[in-house]
Amino acid sequence: MASAVDIGLAADVRREGRTPEFLRVSLLVPDDQDVVTVPTGTPIGSAIDLMRRHDFDQLPVMTVNSHVVGTFTYRSFSQGLRHLRAQDDPLSMPVEDLVEDLRFVRAADEVSAVLGYIETDRAVLVGDEDRLLAVVTAADVSAFLWRRTRPFVLLQDIELAVRDLMRSSCTDEDLASVVSAALPGGNDERAARLEDLTLSELFTVLLHGTSFGRFFRTRFGNNRHLVRATLEPVREIRNKVFHFRDELSAEELQRLLDVASWLRRKILIRGGAR
Repeated sequence: MASAVDIGLAADVRREGRTPEFLRVSLLVPDDQDVVTVPTGTPIGSAIDLMRRHDFDQLPVMTVNSHVVGTFTYRSFSQGLRHLRAQDDPLSMPVEDLVEDLRFVRAADEVSAVLGYIETDRAVLVGDEDRLLAVVTAADVSAFLWRRTRPFVLLQDIELAVRDLMRSSCTDEDLASVVSAALPGGNDERAARLEDLTLSELFTVLLHGTSFGRFFRTRFGNNRHLVRATLEPVREIRNKVFHFRDELSAEELQRLLDVASWLRRKILIRGGAR
């Protein structure tokens, strides 16, 4: 029968990946991962059923002494079928007869050194034959990179949307005057290139004095207090992200999602008003 083996994964893998300044394999392992394995002798049909239930593409196969003898995968199964006779029942065969050898890597290895193995085999095993710590898949890599990059993508969307709405609110000449008024010491060249302003400066220009009521309310809405309350938290979140202070909380990430959606609606409304 199949077994789910929790071997203190998070703690063990994190201890082996002690250098935080580089992207290590240990960081790719989901915190709640249990290593699901099957013992030798498990019928292939049972292994496939287990993989379907868990949405896995691979299962390490282990002896009673917890020694990894190989990994059963859909690929190893399909390749093994070519060598079976017509009268053979592959689903009743022991799983160890149709396995492949996935690469073992250390938790402390740099991700750049193992990405090629993951790209080729869709997974690597963390640890060694006698101490399996984790399985890292291509899906784990994608999930990790998306978690890390999503705040940057959202902040980019927010900044580009604010610039777009501000540009569509007034002429280049008017834009130059409102930038100069909001940012003393500025110049027309900076005003002509909103991308040269920081996100904080963009918000300052947007919400400055009579400029909002005269120009920007047509795109952002009449209530400047609401606009300020919506956008202001993004300043601190942006600083936290770009200065790598810490990972964003769920609430902070949701704030970025809400602001991006709010701006997207403003752009859609502007397009419908044309």
